Amino acid sequence: MNNKKNVLKDSLVIGFAMFAVFFGAGNLVFPPQIGLVSGSSVFPAIIGLTLSGILFPMLAVAAVGNVGTNLEDICRHAHAKLHLAFMAVAILGVVFGTIPRCGGVAYEIGLCGIFPSIQSTAVKWAFLLVFFGISFLLASSKSSVMDNIGKFITPILLICLLIIVVLTIINPIGSPKGGIVENSFSNAFLTAINTGDVGTGILCGGIFIATLNAKGYKPGKEQKKILFNVIVVAFIILFIVYAGLCYLGSTGTDLFAPDTDNTVLLVGLIRKLAGYTGIVVLSLAIIFACFTTAAGMIATAADWVVMLSKEKVPYKLAALILAIAIMLVASTGVSFVIKLSGPLFMLLFPMCIALTVLGIFKKVIPNDGAWKGAVLMAIIVGFYQAYSVAIANGLIPAGPAFIDNLFNAIPLSQYGLTWLVPCLVGGVVGAIIWKVLGKESFVDEIDKIIAEEEAESVSA
Repeated sequence: MNNKKNVLKDSLVIGFAMFAVFFGAGNLVFPPQIGLVSGSSVFPAIIGLTLSGILFPMLAVAAVGNVGTNLEDICRHAHAKLHLAFMAVAILGVVFGTIPRCGGVAYEIGLCGIFPSIQSTAVKWAFLLVFFGISFLLASSKSSVMDNIGKFITPILLICLLIIVVLTIINPIGSPKGGIVENSFSNAFLTAINTGDVGTGILCGGIFIATLNAKGYKPGKEQKKILFNVIVVAFIILFIVYAGLCYLGSTGTDLFAPDTDNTVLLVGLIRKLAGYTGIVVLSLAIIFACFTTAAGMIATAADWVVMLSKEKVPYKLAALILAIAIMLVASTGVSFVIKLSGPLFMLLFPMCIALTVLGIFKKVIPNDGAWKGAVLMAIIVGFYQAYSVAIANGLIPAGPAFIDNLFNAIPLSQYGLTWLVPCLVGGVVGAIIWKVLGKESFVDEIDKIIAEEEAESVSA
């Protein structure tokens, strides 16, 4: 049992790291846009943003911890080999999407924001080499990567963000007014849920739990308790930052058109707020936000490579190969990376949502048939959404119109929630079939451990 001092310290350090991994550079740009279109209704928007942009992703991590310790555990109820396919697609997403984008954004908006006149191919390659070299060094130790992020990188990132938030409050560029959306709460809720941070929770949950294991918090009640503490720390910091950025956007309604590009809006707001000094602070925040996400995802993907290779590929070698491959992809530019990554992200996103809900509410899920039915529907919808994005990005030619018509007829699809009704129906039908067939459901190992702990405490 760890003493109270270590529990508090570990909760803060790993909570800081969790905040940093979730707060990638992309998450800097969408809260101000939500605030801008919400205007005087910014506070309901902040509530909507908090629920789907912060609480849901945190619940995804909790879902992993509720069923076990990693991706394999949370996928097992749906299919014993599902995690392998999930990992393979996710590795492609990391190599061709999430992390190259971090490197590209860190260069194009971060470094060039501070030094706009130094843009060149040589500078870009030098920056990416340093960026991914440091990311690799942070990720090279699986057990300490979150410690390193929480202790050394997050404080710098957090200071930069808090400077922006504090200036927004004490020296606002205007007051919240106007707004073009009828329901700011629902607009913020739907915008934030479609950013995909729930997927980050499912994907990275295992690396946070591995960090807790390395610190002596073994699976069971103690680990669940400190994981809750870590999630609370990350939630509070994310709320302060997101709410501040959202409010900043709402103060700029007199200065920026509602359809202003997200990045242009953020840079413009900061320039109005604090001039060039503010741009430097913002650029540093972007660079360090990208660092933390890159290191965390490289560590996660390297762990998957080890598992997929049945430990034939060492962890450090996997991390090095991934870092090099990602750097090469990042050199092609952010816009190209987004085109490649979009379909992969959309393929996994509905399944991540389904796994989160099932993992959190597993005690009331009747049997494994509900898992199988809901996840199957999520996969089908995911393939369709990946197909649609691939067409929109010009990667494949358009297909028959009836496919779009079929999925567009699904209730709530107009809000980007195409997956919701099919997953509910699939879960119910799957549960009924499973019960009729009289099949047994898998019992999670962590439930066995907790039952043994409870039995020992009663006998004692």
